[in-house]
Amino acid sequence: MKVTIKYCVPCGYLPRAKELKQKMEKELKATVNLADGDRGIFDVTVDGKLVFSKHKEGRFPEWDEIISS
Repeated sequence: MKVTIKYCVPCGYLPRAKELKQKMEKELKATVNLADGDRGIFDVTVDGKLVFSKHKEGRFPEWDEIISS
């Protein structure tokens, strides 16, 4: 499983992205890459498929949403 978390640098979302990365690597044995972004982005893609978009949902992801994808 290859995961990318694109997060907003100016918004200060890096700590949240790092926390999710660590949890996914530990619990799912996933390869997780962090990608810089802006404009409030916090997107999670798994194997190239967008599984969560903060812009679309209006909030940050819950752990259950990510693992069920």
